[in-house]
Amino acid sequence: MPALAIVCTLACTPAPEPLASASAAAGEFLSAWDAGDVGIMRRSFDATSGKRWTPAVLRRLLDEVRDDGDVSAWDVEAAGEVAQPDPERADEPGPLTTSAPYAITYTSAALAAPVRLEGSLEMTYRRGGDAWEVGWSKGMLWPGIPGASAFSTSYRLPKRAPILDRSGRRLATGAGRGRRYPYGALAGATIGHLAPAPATDSGGAIRRAGGLTGASGLEGVFEPRLRGTPGSVLAVTDARNRRVEVLGRVGGAPGRPLKTTLDVKVQRAAEGAYGGTTGGAVVVEPSTGDLLAVVSSSPIDPNDYVGVSDAEPFNRALSGLYPPGSAMKVVTASAALDTNVVTPRTKVTGPGEYKGVRNFESGVFGTIPFSKAVQFSVNTAFAQVAEELGSKPLTAYARRFGFNRPPPEAVAAATSSFPFPEDLYSLMWGSIGQAQVLATPLEMATVAATVANNGVRMEPRTALGEAPEGKRVVSRGTARTMTKLMTSVVEGGTGVGAQISGVKVAGKTGTAEVDVDGVRMNHAWFVCFAPAGAPKVAVAVVSELGGVGGEVAAPLARDILQGVLPLVR
Repeated sequence: MPALAIVCTLACTPAPEPLASASAAAGEFLSAWDAGDVGIMRRSFDATSGKRWTPAVLRRLLDEVRDDGDVSAWDVEAAGEVAQPDPERADEPGPLTTSAPYAITYTSAALAAPVRLEGSLEMTYRRGGDAWEVGWSKGMLWPGIPGASAFSTSYRLPKRAPILDRSGRRLATGAGRGRRYPYGALAGATIGHLAPAPATDSGGAIRRAGGLTGASGLEGVFEPRLRGTPGSVLAVTDARNRRVEVLGRVGGAPGRPLKTTLDVKVQRAAEGAYGGTTGGAVVVEPSTGDLLAVVSSSPIDPNDYVGVSDAEPFNRALSGLYPPGSAMKVVTASAALDTNVVTPRTKVTGPGEYKGVRNFESGVFGTIPFSKAVQFSVNTAFAQVAEELGSKPLTAYARRFGFNRPPPEAVAAATSSFPFPEDLYSLMWGSIGQAQVLATPLEMATVAATVANNGVRMEPRTALGEAPEGKRVVSRGTARTMTKLMTSVVEGGTGVGAQISGVKVAGKTGTAEVDVDGVRMNHAWFVCFAPAGAPKVAVAVVSELGGVGGEVAAPLARDILQGVLPLVR
């Protein structure tokens, strides 16, 4: 009997209840840490850690780690198996503990590659609540580094590279607050300026190093190239701010000089000819798309804006959007000729008004060949041609000429728009550059340049060193015909004000009507290229609220051509 009793006692003793999963508890804590969820993290803290690390204090610690280390991301994960203690040990005296291997990987702007640190999460079983608790300390953020208390980053900015014109003349030179612009306000809005690095700057490297960053114009567009790569060090320090361990370095690289398409001599001549006019002008090399000169009224001298944070220069030549008026007829005529809707000899009529479209100053032209409709900019004739051409083809050609698609990023220009005409009224008015059509002087310069370049539109560019990109817009035959028609505009049409003795100029006037506080006013446009037989430059000029295109913009374009043609090959 005693033996049987002993056997019964052993067999009938119930097995101890399993302990809460240490692996699951560790996984929950590491996931919360990875997400930066201080609320869930603290639920796993032991009593001592919970008192010391309040939600506000813990959140501040994690924020300091991100800021001090320029940490853009961390990844906290399990790094091995977690040993699950035998439940029978729960009745033994003393704490019941286990370890959970983990790894934290930091991605920092001060590192060339992420760095991974490994350690162990020490966990204690709470008997009363069947739960595992974590004893938290600051050093757990840097496992394996004794005495670790904080991140420390340091940066060294390379010398900023210069900006050059196409002949190597320095447009911008020097670094930081010592940046200088030898030509002052010449092309100032296009060159741009430096400002303090914003808080959103990648990694804060420039801001931490006390440097300046490109804030507008070419300085801004080509910021990474001009700035180079800052050298950096990410280290861990102790409580006395002494460096304990270096986690990584970036050697840095100098900036690369930017050789632009701008020509100082051409820019100076264009600005001198444009004078005090409000608006903008662009001089383009048709065969390459190179911007030789960009003129904007209200010029700025970048020397006066080095380190200024609230300056926002507005470049009217690149970002000013204006209805192009009859300068748009270059696109419409090219589309109609290219699709065989008309020829230069096609008879059209030019009544004073046609289905709501009227001629400038109510002129009446009777029956005329299409060539005369171009030469004298007859709105009602173009309205009828647009009606026959249709919305889809005209919109498609407008896009080919550069509308409805952003210019190359390196040009930093606004997108010109030709909204799809949903009705006949919009189609007819849009065909003559009114309705909701908007264009920059840059866009209209490329329109003229496309005709000048035998129907191939070159993407505008501001930097040399990359192969020019071009795409055919209209046939060579259409381009030749348009050249003849645009030449007639200057020789005996609305653009006679652009005539230059000994030089054939091909151009088109534009007078865009706008309402200003209920008063009808006009933007004056002229687009052209010269010499017509072998074009060296294409030019677009807009005089904001300046009046009639043929009277105001054409003479301005003439003066620009006279100044720049002797300077280009």
